[in-house]
Amino acid sequence: MAKRGMAATVGAMVVLGQVLLGGAPAGAAEASGGLLASGYDTTQRLDPVTGQALGVVGAGQDATVSRSGRLAYVRDVDPCHPDVEGCFGANDLLVTARDGTRERVLVHNTNAQGGVSWPDWSPDGRWITYYWGTPGERGLNIVNVDGTGNDQLVQVGGPGTFSPDGRSIAYVKDGDVAVIDLETRESRAVTADGLAQFSPPDWSPDGRTIVYAGQSEFLTVPAAGGPSTHAGIWPNALSDVFAPVFAPNGRKVAFTATEASSDPDLPGTRRVFTARVDGSRLRAVADLDAELTDWLRGRG
Repeated sequence: MAKRGMAATVGAMVVLGQVLLGGAPAGAAEASGGLLASGYDTTQRLDPVTGQALGVVGAGQDATVSRSGRLAYVRDVDPCHPDVEGCFGANDLLVTARDGTRERVLVHNTNAQGGVSWPDWSPDGRWITYYWGTPGERGLNIVNVDGTGNDQLVQVGGPGTFSPDGRSIAYVKDGDVAVIDLETRESRAVTADGLAQFSPPDWSPDGRTIVYAGQSEFLTVPAAGGPSTHAGIWPNALSDVFAPVFAPNGRKVAFTATEASSDPDLPGTRRVFTARVDGSRLRAVADLDAELTDWLRGRG
C-alpha cells in the first residue's frame, strides 16, 4: 500500500539549518531513545531536542520497538503485485531481533493495492496490532508474535495503539476515538466531537489520557471518556497534524504537521514539533516529511 501521500524519505532532512544525508545501514542502529520517524521506505531515530538523525531503525516503514528491544515494521517483500495497470505495492509485517537480525515475515499480504501499516507492540511483547487495507476494505487486526491468532478486531477502523497495561487498544473510527477491550472484544466511544483525524492515537504512560490528532492541533481526552482538551491556538499556522505521541515522562507530545509559509504563494513545510501536553512551548524540532511512530525512553 502506498505510504499515505508521503513524498519524501527520512534519508534527507533539514535539522537546525543543516542537511543530514543517509544514516546507518538499515537495522544497524539499535533503538535506545528518541523519536521514531517513518518516511517513504525507512524509519529513523531522531533526537527530540536537536532533531539530529541518530540512525536507521529496522528495514522498513512504521518501525516500532518492543520493551525488550525487538523491532516490528512494514515493507513489501514481493518485487511486484501484478495488476491491470502494472505493479502495485502491498506492505507486509516483519519482525526482527533488536540488532536487526533474524528478520521474519509475520503477516504476508498478497493483495495488489493493499497492505499493512502502523504496527504497535503489546507491553508484554506477545502481540502486535496493525492496520490493514485492501481495495474496498480496511480494519484493525491483532496477531501473536509467532504469527498465530491473526484476528480482526475492528472493521473499517483506523490504526490503534495498546494501553500501557495491555488490556485495551485505542483507535480512531468515523472521526472519534474509541477503545476496545481485548478480553470482551467490546468497543466504547471515548470522544464524540468528530474531530479525530485518521491517525493513530497514543496513551499517556500512566494510561489515564489519550492524545489524538485534530486538523490543526492535537487534543487530549481522559481514557475513561469525557470532554477533550484542545492544545490551544498557536501563533504558527499549522495543518494536517498527524500521529501525536507522548513523551516517556508524559509531560510533552511530539507530532508532525505542515506549517504555512509566510508567502501565500509558497507551499508549507512539513515539520516535527514538540509541545507540552497543554499545547504550550510549541517548538519545531526538524523539517521532515515523516510520521512519528513512538517516543522511546531516553533524552527529552
